[in-house]
This record gives sequence, structure tokens and C-alpha cells, in this order.
Amino acid sequence: MKKNILSIALTLCLLLSVFTVYTAEEYVFAGFDPQDSYRDWETNKFFSRMEDISGVYLSFRQFTSEEDWQKELQSYLNKENLPDALFKAELTPAQTIALYESGVIIDLKPYLEEHAPNLYSLLKSNPNFLKAVTLPNGAIAALPHIDFLPMQNCLWVNTVWLEKLGLKMPTDLNSFEEMLKAFRDKDPNGNGSSDEIPLTFIGTYDLKFLSHAFGFIADDFNIYQEDGKALFAPKHKNFRDFIEWLHKLYKEKLIDKSGFTQADMLRRVTDAKSAKTYGVVITPIISQVLPNEWSNSYSVVPPLFYDGKQIYRELASPVTTGTFAITSECQNPEEVLKWVDYLYTLEGAVLASEGLIDEDYLIDGDGTWRKTQDAQSSAFLSETVITTGAVPPGITSTEFQKKYYDKDVLHLTEQMENLNHYTVEAFPALPLNFSQEQEIIPLQKAIGRAVDEQIARWIIGELEISDQSFEEFYNNLETLGLDKFMRFWQERLDEREESFL
Repeated sequence: MKKNILSIALTLCLLLSVFTVYTAEEYVFAGFDPQDSYRDWETNKFFSRMEDISGVYLSFRQFTSEEDWQKELQSYLNKENLPDALFKAELTPAQTIALYESGVIIDLKPYLEEHAPNLYSLLKSNPNFLKAVTLPNGAIAALPHIDFLPMQNCLWVNTVWLEKLGLKMPTDLNSFEEMLKAFRDKDPNGNGSSDEIPLTFIGTYDLKFLSHAFGFIADDFNIYQEDGKALFAPKHKNFRDFIEWLHKLYKEKLIDKSGFTQADMLRRVTDAKSAKTYGVVITPIISQVLPNEWSNSYSVVPPLFYDGKQIYRELASPVTTGTFAITSECQNPEEVLKWVDYLYTLEGAVLASEGLIDEDYLIDGDGTWRKTQDAQSSAFLSETVITTGAVPPGITSTEFQKKYYDKDVLHLTEQMENLNHYTVEAFPALPLNFSQEQEIIPLQKAIGRAVDEQIARWIIGELEISDQSFEEFYNNLETLGLDKFMRFWQERLDEREESFL
């Protein structure tokens, strides 16, 4: 007991060293955590521990209904009953712009260097982070959550099959295709049945992640950036070659025949004793599709080389915007910024996600860590930490998580970290106001659906891949407003570059 008390006291002394306490004033934080997080901010240990560390006292207006929270945000436009800060705010870029232009929330950029040095250092050393949180007018009106290991849509390959068949990890298009053929023909699961599915996927969306092997990637709306230009992926010089290759894989039964019709839950395997039938699975985390016991049998395929280079499309941005803002009601934004800046340190990230050393987690002699018995209870996430539910400001405790004792979990982490070295932002997530959203969303839906449906029809052979079908495809896109669509994104791209000149 004395050892635990001493450890906690030393930890608190260390944490206090990063704070300068200004006043004992109480600040009002308003925000959203969904009802199914079962979290009460008034009693959650994270906030009481932060109070002890920082000397900053908080009271809360917590909303557990998204509808109620959106109504509350709308009411702030009248500048009545404003809190001091919005925490777990889930502000869209359009909401951030509207609240800032209405004078409800303030520009935090002038304060960051002095009063949020940890966040300022992150933004200064990562230009893409800075661009992601900056509005078109140059203001930083809301702070982000930064994930150092964001989720990616990976190609997980059965390495047990590779070893059994004497194959190496594929490095290019040819070796990848030869691997799929071996999975189809050589009975790698050894059950004497031709039940192997060389590659499983869900819809056109997953298959488009293979375009990197043809030298191009694009975002969800089929656009990418190159030398300051907004470009349309279906007009890339290698797009037709890509479609013809996918059709060949489908015709030769190298990809899942059910890929365009099954839901993700229908391809899941829950029985660890069943025969392994999947060679390559396109999914963010393999344990979402296959039993945990199989996780170590699958590794991520590094991006296939094209023209001597490896790139891969980034699925999720490291930056989640709109998590925290300070209102014009706040009389001391410097102190509130000092409070939130602690969450942009590793110590703050660990406190937010795992709690306190010796109370919620233990460090073993080999440097790894594990949860205490109490921290494994169902109530821990709601009562002690804040990282579930709505996204909080701060950073992920990635470096700390890499020291977790469970080797299966570490294997998944290492695989995703390896892929993240290659991921590229196809097109930036540019902040739009409400008027711009209303203009572009109908075009995005119509053009995106037309592209995905056409790709699927080409792959399964419903449409012949020919000059005529491609011409008809492009003509249809023009009818749907492709020129206007691309002109819109080029204008937004130009505006962003101008704001950083």
C-alpha cells in the first residue's frame, strides 16, 4: 500500500511540473458523449485527476443525445448561455466555420505557441496536421485529436499458407497474382477440397485499394491531388488496365465471387476450429473478420511496387477535427488552453486512455504493461477514462500501446504501423461551409455511385470492357456534372494553398 501511495504521489508531482496554475476559477465545459458510453463527466476519474494535476476546476453540461447536442450547438448562434469551452464537441468543418464567423468560438492560433506548446510543436513539425485544423481564412477555431496510428484498409495475407507453399511475401503485381493462383490451386489449407478463396473483399470500395499497384490512389470520391491539381482517378492513364486486371481476377476465380453481394458480417468466421479458407482479406483489422486465435497467421502485405515506388491510400486521416473549442464567453482562454494542452503529451494521452500507474495499469520488469484487475471491469471505460464515445481532444498513446504485454495485440499493431509508413493522403479533407456542402454533396453521391456501379459491372462481365463502354461511361459522368465537380474541388484546393502563402 505504501508503495502504491508513493508511486501515485510521484506521478502527480511529475504531472504538476507541466502546469502553471493560474486561478481557482471554475469553467463550464459543454459537450457530447453518447448514452451507450455510460459515462458521467461529473464523476469520471479522469476529470477529478486532471483537477488535481492542473488546479483547474470544471463543471459540465453533458449531452448524451446527439440530437439534443446539435440543438444546443444551434442555440449558441444566438450567443446566449454560452459555456466556456466545447469538449468532445464533434464539430463538422461547416459548424466550426459558422460558430467562428458568428463570434461564438474564438481563433486559438494566436494563443498556441505560448499557452499550448505541446500542440503547437506538433502542428509546427507536421504541416499536414496544421493544414487540417486551419480554416480557409487562416484561423484555428477548433482543436483536433491526432492519431499516430490511424486505421487503414489493409491486405491481410495468410502467412501460414505462404510458408507451406514456399512463397515469399508478394512485392509487385506479378508475384501477387501468382500467389493468388497458388492459393486457388494448391490446397494450402490441406483439407482436400477446393474451398480456398484467394482474396475476399466487400464491394468496389475495397477493390479500389488495389489501384496502388497501378501507380494511382484516390479518395472516397475518386479524386486525388498531384502538383496542386485536383484529378479524377477514372481518367488516370492506368485506370483501364486496372479494371481489365480486376476482371481477369474475377473470371479466373482469384477473388471472391460473393464480394459484390455479401455483407461484411456474412463473411466473418467465428469458429476457430473451422477450416481456413481466406488467403487475402481486405479489412482494417483481421480480428474483425476472423477469430482472434488466427490473428498471428495473417500479416499485412506491404504496398506492391509500381515503377520502383510504393504508395498506399490512406483510409483515415490522423487528424480528427472539431473536438475542442473555446467560446467568446471564456474570460481566461489561456488557462483553458493550458488544461487541454496536457492531452497532447504522452502522459496526458495515457491518463485519458489507461488511467494511473499502479492503480489502473502495472509496468512489468521487462518494460511491458498490463491492466490491473479493476481496470479489466466493464465499468472501467465509463468511470475512469474518456477515450471511448465521442472523440476527445489530444493524441493517442501509441508509443505506450506498443509496450502492451499481449503478443497478439502487438502483432496487429506492428502490422498496421508498417503499412502506415507508406500511406499517402490522396486528397486533403478541405473544410467546407454549409453552402458549399449543399452544392457538392449531390454531385458526390451521383458521380460516386455511377463510378462504383460501372466498375462492378465491368469486373463481373456484365458490361464489356471496350472503347465504346468507356466512352459511354465518361459521357454519363459529364451529364452528371463531372466538370462542375472537379472545378469545385480545384477551387477549394487553390483557396487552401492561398491561405498558407
